[in-house]
Amino acid sequence: MQLSNLSKILIVAAFAVLFVQGCSPAKTGNTAAAPPPDAEKTEPPYKNDDPEAFQTEITVTTGSTVERFMAVRKGEKWRIDTGYGGPKHVISLRADKDYVMSPTAKIYSDYQSGHGFDERARMLDEITRGMLDNRERAVFEKLSTEGSITKYRMWGEPNKNLVSIVSFDEKAGIPVKMEIFKNGGDGPADTTVVLVGFKTEPDETLLAIPKDFKAVPLDEMRKFLIAAN
Repeated sequence: MQLSNLSKILIVAAFAVLFVQGCSPAKTGNTAAAPPPDAEKTEPPYKNDDPEAFQTEITVTTGSTVERFMAVRKGEKWRIDTGYGGPKHVISLRADKDYVMSPTAKIYSDYQSGHGFDERARMLDEITRGMLDNRERAVFEKLSTEGSITKYRMWGEPNKNLVSIVSFDEKAGIPVKMEIFKNGGDGPADTTVVLVGFKTEPDETLLAIPKDFKAVPLDEMRKFLIAAN
């Protein structure tokens, strides 16, 4: 699995060593090259803040590259996994302190992030390409509702020429899929973000350091993560 540019950029997240790594192309006829005339930019017409308590896997597919993440939250405690399930798996954990963990090596370090609780929202925004925890204004158009899923078309910044289709789950109260099309094109999405196995009752054992993990100095953890990537 190859790392995307986002994966390399977020190696500096949290304590300047974390890295983040994007779901499968899907056909849709719901794209349009330009927003309606005189359309105004607004914040999303649906709620996209992550809930106070939840657990989900996140897959992001761009071309042939599939990236997997996991996000868990229970109040002020949270955890975000990058490279989830793979050899470059890294965990950023906010519990009594900020921690970074390597499931591969079964080691962890605590650190001072300087960001605290707000770091979670920033990382989710980056991972989900703005599907979650993003207040950026854009042009939105409601497309359809099937069952509990309502779809919205979103036009972003004109100079980026991107059109996205966001699927909002009315029952869960959160977007569960976003398809991004470059150049306003029809056909397969260039990038697709999907929440997998979303639930509002997280496994709270995931918000603690496993007993078989060994504490190591931060410098040792930093060297290990850089060497592994």
